Amino acid sequence: MIVTFYSYKGGVGRSMALANIADQLARSGMRVLMVDFDLEAPGLEHFFPIDHERVRGREGLLDLLLAFKYAMSVASSASDEGEEDAYRDLDRYISTIYPPRSDGGRLDLIPAGLRLTNDQMIRYGAELRRFDWQDFYYVWSGELFFEWFRRTCAERYDVVLVDSRTGVTELGGVCAYQLADVIVALCAANLQNVAGTEWMVRHFLSPQVRAVRGDRALEALVVPARIDQQDAGLLDDFANRFRRSFDAYTPEALEEAGLGFWELQVPYVPAYAFDEQVITDPGRAEERRGLVRAYDSLRDALALLAPEGSRLSELRSGARREGRPGRGAEPVETQYDPTSRFAPADVYVSYSGGDREVAAQIRDLLEARDVRVAELEPPSGARLPLPKVPAKLALFLVGEPGVLSPWQQREFLATVNAGGVAHVLPVLLPGASQPPEELREFQFLDFRAGLEPEGLVETVRAGLRTRMADTQPEPVHAGRSPYPGLEPFSEADAEVFFGRSGLIEQVLSSLSKDGMCTIIGGAASGKTSLVNAGVLPALRQGVLRGSALWPIVRVDHRSGTQQLESLRLLARDRRVVIVLDQFEELFTLAGTAQRNEIIDLLRKLPKEPDNQALLITVLRADFLALALELIPFLVERILTVPPLSEAEMRKAVEVPALTAGLHLEPGLTERLLQDIGDEPGALPLLQFTLRKMWEQREDGYLTHRSYLEAGGIMGSLAQTAEQVFTSFSEDDRTRARKLLLHLVTVDADGMYWRQALPTAALAGMDTEGVCERMVQQRLLVISADAGDEPQVLLAHHALISAWPRLLTWVDEVRAELSLRQQLWYAAKDWYQSGHRREGLLSEPSLLLLRDGTAELSIAVTPLEEEYVRASLVDVSRSRGMRYLANLLSGAALTLSLIGVYLLATDGTTIWASILPSVAAPSSALASLIAWRMRRGGRRSLTPPVEP
Repeated sequence: MIVTFYSYKGGVGRSMALANIADQLARSGMRVLMVDFDLEAPGLEHFFPIDHERVRGREGLLDLLLAFKYAMSVASSASDEGEEDAYRDLDRYISTIYPPRSDGGRLDLIPAGLRLTNDQMIRYGAELRRFDWQDFYYVWSGELFFEWFRRTCAERYDVVLVDSRTGVTELGGVCAYQLADVIVALCAANLQNVAGTEWMVRHFLSPQVRAVRGDRALEALVVPARIDQQDAGLLDDFANRFRRSFDAYTPEALEEAGLGFWELQVPYVPAYAFDEQVITDPGRAEERRGLVRAYDSLRDALALLAPEGSRLSELRSGARREGRPGRGAEPVETQYDPTSRFAPADVYVSYSGGDREVAAQIRDLLEARDVRVAELEPPSGARLPLPKVPAKLALFLVGEPGVLSPWQQREFLATVNAGGVAHVLPVLLPGASQPPEELREFQFLDFRAGLEPEGLVETVRAGLRTRMADTQPEPVHAGRSPYPGLEPFSEADAEVFFGRSGLIEQVLSSLSKDGMCTIIGGAASGKTSLVNAGVLPALRQGVLRGSALWPIVRVDHRSGTQQLESLRLLARDRRVVIVLDQFEELFTLAGTAQRNEIIDLLRKLPKEPDNQALLITVLRADFLALALELIPFLVERILTVPPLSEAEMRKAVEVPALTAGLHLEPGLTERLLQDIGDEPGALPLLQFTLRKMWEQREDGYLTHRSYLEAGGIMGSLAQTAEQVFTSFSEDDRTRARKLLLHLVTVDADGMYWRQALPTAALAGMDTEGVCERMVQQRLLVISADAGDEPQVLLAHHALISAWPRLLTWVDEVRAELSLRQQLWYAAKDWYQSGHRREGLLSEPSLLLLRDGTAELSIAVTPLEEEYVRASLVDVSRSRGMRYLANLLSGAALTLSLIGVYLLATDGTTIWASILPSVAAPSSALASLIAWRMRRGGRRSLTPPVEP
């Protein structure tokens, strides 16, 4: 949508209104372009605290128009190849005011034209005097230019705001006839303004103009501007005159919303008349709120006139947010400076060329004490642009001969213009006789006798503390984090819950059609948050017909029997939403009798006459099989909560910050997502880290520095693990150690990795209780993919190296872990093979296992214990068979020798023929036993190699 800001006469705050509306829309995540069409009085860039000379040093609108004329004059025969299409490169004429942000918000400007130097200003004036709009339109195909400009802007921006000229000039007509979808006409409180504005509005809305526009609709908003509120009688007189003149032109959308032109008025505030500039400094938050309120109604009116489905239309009251109804997405009260992309540094060092070495020494000294330092190299050339001082405290180094260099004077001027006189700190170096005249009103550091490192650092830190206390803004929701940390989202967090809109709609659809929905997923997958911050707020807001009046009751195993009985009776007469959150606790914490009573009541509930209960059940996936067995009807309508996609994860990181008026420094989201990976249980770890960063936010930014100070994802994880472990009793600490060491393995290269453990093994290890508590604290997760046995594993592989306590444990039993890993796989293979003897351990392996685990610091699982016992029995049996084989072999040999003796002494006796025949089967049986023992080779364990 293109909005032209027009005024019949000057001095009504037209450009100020445009700049503030642009600021609000860009902060709300919209792509906004301002166009300075007031070519005879240019300077729209001056309403923003940016480098104005940078903008005036770029080509702008006049240059774009001349480039188009050139293209039309030479067409494809241009002598300078490519120059005939120069106007199509719109970026060439655009200056950035607010850099692009992750929410899509940005603010750009097409300035009036190139006019930095005197020569450029003279050329600009000459070209402007020669430029004829009638000639441009009728001779140079100006209608093609405006058509191209409208189409190009629509592709790149959500809103285009055009600053037009005053009066009845042809330029005012061009901005209205050719460009505008909406005209905002600002009118001051005098007869000439009212009469002239009324005539122009009538003209803009006339059939003749509509015909020129090709029957394209045009709306007008008339805004009473700079209205003095002091004299109530005069104000009433003007209000009546204003309404008589303009109420007839009120757009239908405003009438339906009960909003009139008089409600759009911008009051007269003397301070804004003297200092016409958008406030971007977070330290001036209260001033900014007053300025925002002055333009609230005008912004609302523009939203009402915006096309359906456009970004601007989302600001309307009742606009939908992620599929949930509610009030419009009001402009965000941002706490950061939108003209920058990073939180400002702590200290800015200003120095002349001769003090470069001292400046480097001071920079290194401060950075070694975790003070962020910024500096700008003095530019070469005669012209010195006005810099932007990107820090909270400015150190001005003054060396010999005791004066500021021309570049330092520009830096000082920039600091003062930014309202930062309170954070200037002069530093006198050897050779400086006294502070320069510009700095004499400031307290200074006297290092003329030599640099004092400790004194410098302490003074800088004191200055930073004072600066933070003076300028830290107090947002509307100052004490509330947009990130819940390790806890699930609550209903109060609905405004900062993002990334699950599709799942919310699926749950609501299931409730509407089936009267129930069972939400399943792994631990820490976001099931409870989905219900608390997504589904329940939607029901309370009336997404389903009548749901705003339905009572919502949470039921758990502790009070479930009485509650369910009461709700069963209540549901005969009215709709009731019953939430069974963490339903797995019914199987883990409730007694058998209580569990059976609750299950019986739930079975009866759907069979009740006129039952109107809606059931929302939240169940951990590893308990699905048990639920199917005991209460199958409850899991007939299942919704599985999948992991967030990368795009959803990004939204979960960035949008809550934006909603709270905060922003992440560039690259920080990518860093977080890379560090968190796609591990189970990633969501609460991410939220916990973000909350830590929010607590350390700087000037409205979540910063890379705060991420590092929080220890990153891994540091946050280790801190949580240590807190959970130390909260255990001594016995539970022993159980926790036993369990955790079962969840770590060592590979052939000596690297540590996560290892899954079937939950069926927990009971035999007496670790069910500590496992459940660590699952609840997001340190462990239960994996239960379809068809697989539920298994417990560490929530994140990095927990092994990030948590010093666990790493120490693992290092201490490294060799045993290697043997235990082999034992686990051997036992598992033996079990899966149907207990085949070939899978049992050999006697040397059993001896190795006994000697390698002499301390037995890691307890075995029931399966491993059964496997070792079977292997011992097998070894004992093998020993007996070997003894028998040896006995038979010895007997056969003895008999054979006797037979040989008898043949030699008395070959006619019967024993000489019988004994060899008896010895032969004994020998054969012994050979058979030995062959079977050799054929039935056993599993072997490899001795671990110490690192």
